[in-house]
Amino acid sequence: MKTISLKEVNSAITALVDANSENQLYSHIAETAKTLIGADYVKLLLTDKDRLKRAYYSDLVIKPNNFLANKNFTKLIVNNKIHYFAYKDIKSMQLKQFSYEIKSLMVIPLYHSQQLLGFIFLYFLNERQNLNQTEYELFILYSHMVVLTINKFELQQESQKALEIRDRFISLASHELRTPLTAINGYVQLLYKRVENKDTLESRWTKELYIESLRLTSLVKELLDVNRIKQGQYDFVFSEVSLQDVIKNALDRYRITSTDHLFEFQCKLSDHQTKVVGDFAKLVDMVSGLLGNAVKFSKPGKKIIITLKHTVGTLSFEVIDTGSGIPRKDLIAIQNGFYKPEYANFMQGMGVGIMLARHIVENHRGKLKIKSKKNVGTTVTVSLPTIKSVN
Repeated sequence: MKTISLKEVNSAITALVDANSENQLYSHIAETAKTLIGADYVKLLLTDKDRLKRAYYSDLVIKPNNFLANKNFTKLIVNNKIHYFAYKDIKSMQLKQFSYEIKSLMVIPLYHSQQLLGFIFLYFLNERQNLNQTEYELFILYSHMVVLTINKFELQQESQKALEIRDRFISLASHELRTPLTAINGYVQLLYKRVENKDTLESRWTKELYIESLRLTSLVKELLDVNRIKQGQYDFVFSEVSLQDVIKNALDRYRITSTDHLFEFQCKLSDHQTKVVGDFAKLVDMVSGLLGNAVKFSKPGKKIIITLKHTVGTLSFEVIDTGSGIPRKDLIAIQNGFYKPEYANFMQGMGVGIMLARHIVENHRGKLKIKSKKNVGTTVTVSLPTIKSVN
């Protein structure tokens, strides 16, 4: 008779986390239990509202409802213990749905917080003895880990569905907003050009309206970009571009919309020394996103410095601010998108700027690094290969 060892149970528990689909998880749970105890057949039943459904089974056929109709078996539902049935017990329950002559049976109930999740049935063609105390405790340990794994998997599935619904909503909403925003933005720009040189209340209102329309357009564009990335439709058009021109273009945007901040661009390179192979519009979006974060996390009047330097085969630029900084625990999360630290929840934006920036940089065969310290500031460094080093 096979005995269960702690080493086998540990290996089985470790392997549970490797399942990446529902069928694979249920198959692994059932077959591992069968192997641990040396059973001939196995069945995994899980609760589905007020009934049991077969999640996995070997070639043994039995109707689970006949178990539930039997008084001896229904005691399992209120008794969170592993139950052993010898041949005489099986005969007394008058269960005739077996495809084979079953001589013994073990039933492992799966409970979570007093709630029944299901059962593992282990069938033997020989009369297997009941578990000894050590085996019983080891199998209880395995059953607890099975319950935790099932719960974790279900939570992951629910989270994935929620994310898919979110992404679908973002896609639909951003596409519907784009057309009216284009019209609004065009008319606001025309109105702003008429009054931008006048010092009147109306001109100030128009400027604020213009700035907010640009910000709203930028937010919708970010949503569309995120959606295109997820669908693999975020295309790049590469050509020879000046990284210096890219940075100046992005700075021009923010000098209009962020007049309360000071921007300083430090570059001692000639134009031909700042050439890279890249998508000009995407690179401008990337630098603009980094500048936007620096503006959001810096107080009015603070200086934001952008440097551009050349090293062997690489052009590197830094966006440096002396703002609130990012705690270490948030540095990874902000790069995954749609994440805002608790202290930044009141700030504008959706928390996708760094994610978009990293995606653009990596598609230019570059690297993005973030160095930050709370209440000191943040430095974002982007390194891109120069034209000579691309090949």
